[in-house]
Amino acid sequence: MSEAVLRVEGLTKRYGRFTALRDLSFSVAKGEVVGLLGQNGAGKSTTIKIICNLVRPTAGEVYLEGQPVTGQRSGEHRRKMGVIVEAPRFYPLLSGRANLELLARIYGAGDGRAAALLEQVGLSERQEERFGRYSMGMKQRLGLAAVLLNEPSLVVLDEPTTGLDPVAQLQIHDLILKLTREHQVSALMCSHILSEVETLCHRALVLHRGELLLEQSLREKDGIAEVAKVFKGIADELQKQGDLQ
Repeated sequence: MSEAVLRVEGLTKRYGRFTALRDLSFSVAKGEVVGLLGQNGAGKSTTIKIICNLVRPTAGEVYLEGQPVTGQRSGEHRRKMGVIVEAPRFYPLLSGRANLELLARIYGAGDGRAAALLEQVGLSERQEERFGRYSMGMKQRLGLAAVLLNEPSLVVLDEPTTGLDPVAQLQIHDLILKLTREHQVSALMCSHILSEVETLCHRALVLHRGELLLEQSLREKDGIAEVAKVFKGIADELQKQGDLQ
């Protein structure tokens, strides 16, 4: 892998006496997909919020293309980053094309960029339909098109296939792989689906109670098995404590 597009160094976040993150460090290289895993409450959402500059860390720093993110108000880091959450939100009464062109004007990308992205994500034939009538898979594809408008170096994908049927999941997988392989865009992806992580990610980071429990290459033989083993250990520990979710 090449130089780091995203670098997280020593992130700690405390809410009063509760420590949500403790000394978290990792990096994402150009064109690399890294999976951020953990049970609910492990610290994934806090990590993403800090990376997106929505929450200030108690300690530590996030660097995007070598520039610090924390506390920046210029919005420059947002032009280098795209974020897609479980359910992308657009104006329901506007068509897919109109929604994307509106965002393109905000980003200064131009309508030509919107048309090209609609073609890329397979929505050109359905672009005149209202967003409110789109299936979940189509909404997710439009969301991917939206995060690519400003040609980001990093995309953050928060459970990108939640609620999708198997066919739609595979379509989104193909788009993510094309995005990272052909355009060398880096990605940080949260997912609870180990098979999805194995398919899409180069490495997996497992968080537990705010700490990095495992960093595992998924290009190694039995890499995903090591991740599964760690989660089995977490489940056994919680069961002994009577705290299994």
